[in-house]
Amino acid sequence: MIDLARYPREITLHNGVTLVFRPMDRDDVGRLWVFFQQIPPEDKMFFRQDVSRREVVQHWAETLDYGLVLPILALEGDRVVGDATLHRRRTGWKQRVGVVRVQIAPDYRHIGLGTAMVRELRHIGEKSALQYLMAEVIEEQAAAVRAFEKMGFVRGATYRNFVVDQKGGLHNLHVLLYRMSSPTGG
Repeated sequence: MIDLARYPREITLHNGVTLVFRPMDRDDVGRLWVFFQQIPPEDKMFFRQDVSRREVVQHWAETLDYGLVLPILALEGDRVVGDATLHRRRTGWKQRVGVVRVQIAPDYRHIGLGTAMVRELRHIGEKSALQYLMAEVIEEQAAAVRAFEKMGFVRGATYRNFVVDQKGGLHNLHVLLYRMSSPTGG
């Protein structure tokens, strides 16, 4: 079970801006959809779902299950400026692996928000007894790969021509892993 008692939680970035972290709730559809409209098309090419369709975000809100997908939002007032999700499985051989996904508003990049959000997911993962966090990053997103590596993630695998973007182009996929310091061992 994920303990959400720590939310809402204020964080201060390197530039002194204070934001609030909290889980997404059903009332966040509009602000989250607006957030995704700000993301550059070259980033959205690799999204798993078409966030230009409001009904996609609406479906996420209607099916919220924090035990499977925990979306943490970074808010400046009512504006979403970051979205980080921890994806889990309840059973099976991957139940101790959490998949992390992070998206940051263009005007909030390179000021420590992405790092703060991954640290937040890492904290949740440790409290949830996960053994690994996994990030999947397209090779062209070199800055994201470097950021994950700087936080202790290591490349576990590279799959050649594995991802097909929304225009039909093929891309290499890096799988990065972070071994948790959980006492459950392994």
